[in-house]
Amino acid sequence: MIPFQIRSLWSQIYKTMKNHHFFLLLFLLPFLAKNTPFLSHNTAPAIKKDTLPAGIKTLLAVYPDHLIRATKNAIIWKDGTSMPFDDGNANKSFNDLLDHPDLEDQVSGMQYPLGRNFSAPPKNSDPGRVRYEPFFLKMYGRTEAEVRSNLVEITWLPKHLNQKLLVSKINGVADHLRKISEELEQHPEWVKYLTDPGGTFNWRKISGTDRLSTHSFGITIDINTGFSNYWQWDNKAWKEKGEDLDLVYVNRIPLELVRVFEKNGFIWGGKWYHYDTMHFEYRPEVMGK
Repeated sequence: MIPFQIRSLWSQIYKTMKNHHFFLLLFLLPFLAKNTPFLSHNTAPAIKKDTLPAGIKTLLAVYPDHLIRATKNAIIWKDGTSMPFDDGNANKSFNDLLDHPDLEDQVSGMQYPLGRNFSAPPKNSDPGRVRYEPFFLKMYGRTEAEVRSNLVEITWLPKHLNQKLLVSKINGVADHLRKISEELEQHPEWVKYLTDPGGTFNWRKISGTDRLSTHSFGITIDINTGFSNYWQWDNKAWKEKGEDLDLVYVNRIPLELVRVFEKNGFIWGGKWYHYDTMHFEYRPEVMGK
C-alpha cells in the first residue's frame, strides 16, 4: 500500500503538471520536502547501531529525549540538526582537552571510577571535566534566559533543611535530585555535609577560564562548602601554574553519600585529580548509564 504522504505528493504533482503550472510546482516543492520524510534534507543515512562508535551508542542510550539517530561521526538531534563527534585530533594536550574538546573526548576519554573502591586519581585524570560546550548549550539552553525557562524549584531535604533550589527539568534532573534528597534524608549523620549547599543554577564561567560552568545549565549542585575541598582553594600557586600542579588529594565527604548521587546519574568532582569535593553534576554519559 502506498503511504498517504506519498499519494498526496504525487496527487499534487499530477494536478500541477495537468494544468501546466510548472512554476507553482517549483514553489510547492520546499513545502513538500519538509513534510515528506523521504525528501527531508535532515534525513541521515541509515547506520546499523552495532557499527557505531561506543561513545555515540552511549549518547543515544542516555539522552533518548534529544537524540534520535547517528551517523558514524555525528549525532542527530530531534530537530534534525547534526553535531560532529570526532574532530580527528587524537593527540590533544590536557589543556586542549579542556579548552578544545570534541564529543568523543567528552564521552570516550577518561574513565570514571564508579563506586566506593577508588584510590587518589592519577595526575590530570579528571573524568567529566572534559565538556563539549555546544552539546550542553544545545540541550539545556544557549542563554541564561533559555536555561531559566526550564528551571523548576525543588525542596532539598524537606525534613531536615527544607531548602528551595532551582534546577533544570530537562532529562529529569529535578526528579533525580528529588530522589537523591529522599534517600539522603534517611541518613541524618550526613546532614552536616548537605546543609547550606554551595549552589545549583548560576550562569557563570569557571574561575580562571572562558568555559561555562555546568552550574550555568542547572544540572549541578555544590553541597556544604564547609566540609569540602577544592584544588584551587588548597593550592594558591594555581594562579601562576594553572592546571599543571602536583596536588595532594584531599577529601572529607563520605563515599557512601557519593554513591547515592552516582546511582542517579551524577558524577562527583571528588574523583578528579583537580578535586572539587562539593561538586556533583548530572552526566550519565560519563558513567555510561
